[in-house]
Amino acid sequence: MDIIELKGVSKVYRVYKKPADRLKEILLRRSFSYEKVALKDINLKVRKGEALGIVGENGAGKSTLLSIISGVLEPTSGEVKVLGRVAAILELGAGFHPEFTGVENAYMYASLNGLSKSEIDKRLDFIAEFSELGDLLHQPIKTYSTGMVVRLAFSVMIALNPQVFVIDEALSVGDIHFQKKSFDKIKEFKESGGTLIFTTHSTYQITNVCDRAIWIKDGRIQMEGDPFSVVKEYEDYMREKDKIEQEHMQVQRANITHAYIEDFRLSHQEIRPGETLKAWIRIRSKRREKVVLAILFRRNDNELISVYSTKHEGVEIVVNESVNAVFSFPEFPLLHGKYFADAYLLDEAGAVIYDVKSLPFDVPKESVVDLGIFRIKGSLELNPVSYSFSKL
Repeated sequence: MDIIELKGVSKVYRVYKKPADRLKEILLRRSFSYEKVALKDINLKVRKGEALGIVGENGAGKSTLLSIISGVLEPTSGEVKVLGRVAAILELGAGFHPEFTGVENAYMYASLNGLSKSEIDKRLDFIAEFSELGDLLHQPIKTYSTGMVVRLAFSVMIALNPQVFVIDEALSVGDIHFQKKSFDKIKEFKESGGTLIFTTHSTYQITNVCDRAIWIKDGRIQMEGDPFSVVKEYEDYMREKDKIEQEHMQVQRANITHAYIEDFRLSHQEIRPGETLKAWIRIRSKRREKVVLAILFRRNDNELISVYSTKHEGVEIVVNESVNAVFSFPEFPLLHGKYFADAYLLDEAGAVIYDVKSLPFDVPKESVVDLGIFRIKGSLELNPVSYSFSKL
């Protein structure tokens, strides 16, 4: 059963360079604006109980699409059908009044979604318990941190018992503890038959939570399918785009700085845990200069893993024309996933970035027991049952 259906949905904004242009357009009956197409001819169906993830660059139209599904925005053209109550966390704090307390905002938002006061009364304990805000619920929203606003917003939305839950990036603002708690609740919501639609720059969350994904590019659906296939295509596109941008930046840096990275290579595009990874870097400089070289490892969702630099080894690099450097990482510990290695060339103090180059690499899955990011070395010794722990 389709709980959401969009047919030929488009959204066009009229954009004015200056506020006064709106008045001039009315008085002079001439156009002082231009059209900005946010969405173009979107056709989409979402089944009841399905989790749909949306990926795309900033400005691609993801938030506009979620706002239309949530009923916050009206499409310029096309049809939108949504069955059941929708709870949405869109812009951080949207729908909350900064002068009202957390409790007052909870009552206001819930009532706007059709709940009576008695129904809200019954759910207030859940909101207080899940948000873990305590006495802060009786303080004005304007005194909250961004993380506190997320806690309140998510707790209120869940308390509405919606059929459709829409989330736009908001949970990435919260702390790790609340993110974990929220995603546990989201999985519980999904398992109970709820429909989930959310967008995030964390492709890891898309592949782990969603049944299906779409990639929005320039206001259109570029690709639709299983999360792994969509995420792979999107990440390949972003890598190629980053590569082009980095090449352009390198040309610019070469014109304004003396030192730059001429070449950067990795020994493996796919490395297994325990193998040795090597990185070759050639740097050049138009004049004699002291520099710092660093390798930064990050996951494909940009989560920083580790940094290793010449400062770690107490090595001083003085470059005059050309220097070749080889970084070696024996018994590489990373487990299954997609990663990036970033080569950084910095000034002597490590404060100014002269140049950056990035390369992707993969670590294949070797065992079902390989969980997490690192493989930690350990040993196990089993002694006879009669062995006394007092001897340890």
